[in-house]
Amino acid sequence: MIYTITLDPMLDRIVRVEELVYDDVNYIAEDNTRPKGKGIDVSRVIKELGGESISLGFAGGYAGLELTDLLAAEGIEADFTRIKNETLSSFTIFQRKKKLRTLLYTPQPVPDQSEIDAFGAKMDAIPDGSSVVISGNIPSGMKDSFFADLIMNLKKRSIKVYFDSDREALKLGVAAGPYMIKPNIFELNRLAGSRAAEPEEIKEIVKLFQNNVEYIVVSLGARGAVGFSKEGNYYAKPPGVKVRNSSGAGDSLLGGFVSVMTRSGTFEESLKVGVACGTAATYGVSGTVCSKNDINNIKEEVIIEKF
Repeated sequence: MIYTITLDPMLDRIVRVEELVYDDVNYIAEDNTRPKGKGIDVSRVIKELGGESISLGFAGGYAGLELTDLLAAEGIEADFTRIKNETLSSFTIFQRKKKLRTLLYTPQPVPDQSEIDAFGAKMDAIPDGSSVVISGNIPSGMKDSFFADLIMNLKKRSIKVYFDSDREALKLGVAAGPYMIKPNIFELNRLAGSRAAEPEEIKEIVKLFQNNVEYIVVSLGARGAVGFSKEGNYYAKPPGVKVRNSSGAGDSLLGGFVSVMTRSGTFEESLKVGVACGTAATYGVSGTVCSKNDINNIKEEVIIEKF
């Protein structure tokens, strides 16, 4: 089983009005609410490719209940740790006539120690030999080493950890030795204090981390991704597509990669499917996941080069 972890999930609500009139009644023309989070998007891609996962993290208040109910409606199993504070919500008010957006965010909830301990108990219950995807940020108020500590504890039980974070959490997490990391090129350069851009330059940078990490995939946006392992180094180039939305492309790449690797796929094949998923995600409007049909079509056009 694959477990995906999103410590900071969000209930994302988009409302559309013709025009926002102040000090008056405004009628909503369209209302869409959707759970949002990096690990949640990984679970969506796993499901789209026919796999199963369990989404974990923190959820609180009525917003947390709605978030888990909406995931269930999508067919995604979730086992969030309940917290007292309300799950983060975002509200986007889009005015059709003026083509303006107004964004509102509720405060970020911070779990207390008893809630963190309850989450830890769920981690301890994950069966030995499972696969865990840790992605996203650590909520403010929690230790920067939270992901690193989690990685070390999971590794003791032969659990493979796929890790995608940034800044201090990424630095400490990499030192803990996850099975795989998936930084984008900007995150990698922040981690290494470098300015690498091309595959050969990136290859030199990742050597700093290969003693700790078995598989490293660096996403390059529209240029695809480069992957590094003992099996070889690969550059996966996607076909040129018209990008409608780049949000969630990296999470889709990770979801596709994990889906194949956990089914005993090769690193090369996992990278190819991952890049196809990431590219397919750019087809849709914001908030949609890549479709299996688009993934299969794009996969045939992804070029893999060993270097």
